[in-house]
This record gives sequence, structure tokens and C-alpha cells, in this order.
Amino acid sequence: MSGDLDLMKQRFVQMILGCTALMLIAVAFAIAHFIYGVGWALWGFVGFMAVSFALQIWFVRGFARTKKGG
Repeated sequence: MSGDLDLMKQRFVQMILGCTALMLIAVAFAIAHFIYGVGWALWGFVGFMAVSFALQIWFVRGFARTKKGG
């Protein structure tokens, strides 16, 4: 079980780092759209938020696929 726990911790850190990077990029696109008026930047914002959500789903599915029991 400790091997599974180490793998889960590693995936959790990967998910946190990935989502943080994607969030910072999405915020930059939101600033470009709402403050500077760049029209196409809204699509970049939506796209990066969708990828961040997909990364979180990948993490949750990883928990669902782990072996149950002991």
C-alpha cells in the first residue's frame, strides 16, 4: 500500500503544479481580454481552464483505478 500512496502523492503534486501553471496562464489571458480588450484572449482563457479541469479529472480517475482492499 505504501507504493500506491507514494504514487498518489506524486500524482497529487503533479496535478497541483500543473493546475497552478495553467491557472496563471488563464489569468494572463483573462487580463488580456478584460483589461486590454484583446477579443481572442477569451478563448485562450476558456481553453486553459478546460485543460486544468481535465487535469483534475485525470487525478480523480487515478484514485478510482487504484486497487481496493488490503
